[in-house]
Amino acid sequence: MMKMSIRARITLLITFVFISVLVLLLSSEMLAIYLGMTGEIDRELRRERNFVRELFEREFSGIIEADSAEAAQIQHELEEDLDEIIGFKNQFVLLNVVVKNGTTRRFSDSRHDVEIAQIPAVFFDKSDEFFNKVLNNRRYRVNISQNPWGTLVVGLENRTFYEIAGHLENTLLVGIPVTLAIVLLGSWFLAKLVMVPVVNAAKTAKNITLSNLEQRLPDYVGKDEFGILVTTLNGMIARIEEGVNQIRQFTQDAAHELRTPLTIQRGELELLYEQNTISEDNRVAIQRTLERAISMSKIVENLMLLAQSDSKAYPLKKQKFRLDDVMREIAEDCQILADDRPISVQLDRCDKIDFSGDEQLIRRLLLNLVDNALKNTERGAISLSLIRKSGNVKIRISDTGCGIPPEKLPHIFDRFFRVDNARSGFSGSGLGLSICRWIVAAHGGSISAESKLGVGSTFTVDFPGNEF
Repeated sequence: MMKMSIRARITLLITFVFISVLVLLLSSEMLAIYLGMTGEIDRELRRERNFVRELFEREFSGIIEADSAEAAQIQHELEEDLDEIIGFKNQFVLLNVVVKNGTTRRFSDSRHDVEIAQIPAVFFDKSDEFFNKVLNNRRYRVNISQNPWGTLVVGLENRTFYEIAGHLENTLLVGIPVTLAIVLLGSWFLAKLVMVPVVNAAKTAKNITLSNLEQRLPDYVGKDEFGILVTTLNGMIARIEEGVNQIRQFTQDAAHELRTPLTIQRGELELLYEQNTISEDNRVAIQRTLERAISMSKIVENLMLLAQSDSKAYPLKKQKFRLDDVMREIAEDCQILADDRPISVQLDRCDKIDFSGDEQLIRRLLLNLVDNALKNTERGAISLSLIRKSGNVKIRISDTGCGIPPEKLPHIFDRFFRVDNARSGFSGSGLGLSICRWIVAAHGGSISAESKLGVGSTFTVDFPGNEF
């Protein structure tokens, strides 16, 4: 399940809060309008109810005891008065009167016969109360009052409120989508502005590596939570830089201190090995010790070189030299290093190239790549090529060795990283290819590797044209 970005979450949160507040305000306003208008209508209904009740009890209550002829005359006068009272108002009056013989007679204005006819009989049994009632497709506010002589119903059409609600509904049908779109766009833009320092800090942090720990996240002038975070992260990077510098200095000092005694030890072992007075067993033991001392010296030299490269203290000595001559010498050295193993060394192509760079480092680069090929090839072939193409230099060294597992291929240039030694039978310090990468980078080039298990590996070095 894909997670939403912080920017998207901020946008949705702002939009949700805004719409929620808008709906709450509109609902509150509509409720206030409804209650206000309903209260005004209820007061009007009370006045009409009291007026009609007093009018009936004062002038027309005789209809309760009157005979038929007299009752008809009173009814006619009552309905005329009701028509005069109601006039053309959007209201109606209905009296449900119990006469002397126990029957019920209804009296009302003549202009609302349709509405009055829709009032059910059970409606007259309700207690004194206000109701909302739809009559003849119109919304009425109705008041019912029970009296000793019967039931009085007064109704007033509640048109204004529902007209306002209808207009508001039509407005909202257009306004809410437009408002929602504006809020979404505004929130998205606002979230983008808020996240600009975060994005800039992330871009800078992504580019900070062990080789440029002196970089810091962009300064943030605010004193909010993000400012605290940037300050904390910059402090952490500074502490990491200090720790890495201490490790580099220790590595350089240790390599420097070890180089002299190892050199002395190698010299003494070589002199002892050349003496004729020692036995053959001792000579074999001295030879093994000498080989280990030489291996240790190489590791110390590699550590010294890497420490100097990290601190940018290595003096790169660029000069012009014939790269093709160096390539031929390396191919010859590779054949010698192969000893008596069934390995053939081939120089497939060697273009004439005048190269500008540090010759000693380039030799070391090629020797490390050749040594790596020899360590991973028990039998087969190692091919070297030097190609000049489109003004650039391409060096390719291939072997038919055991190959490198795909999951380990991205890490082979990392320091102290070693592929399973059981595949080749040779052990290394894990520094050779890391040094190769630094040498290539120091000359403005790039290095890559391709490999397939059981087939072999190919290392390719590309140098730009301005290097020669």
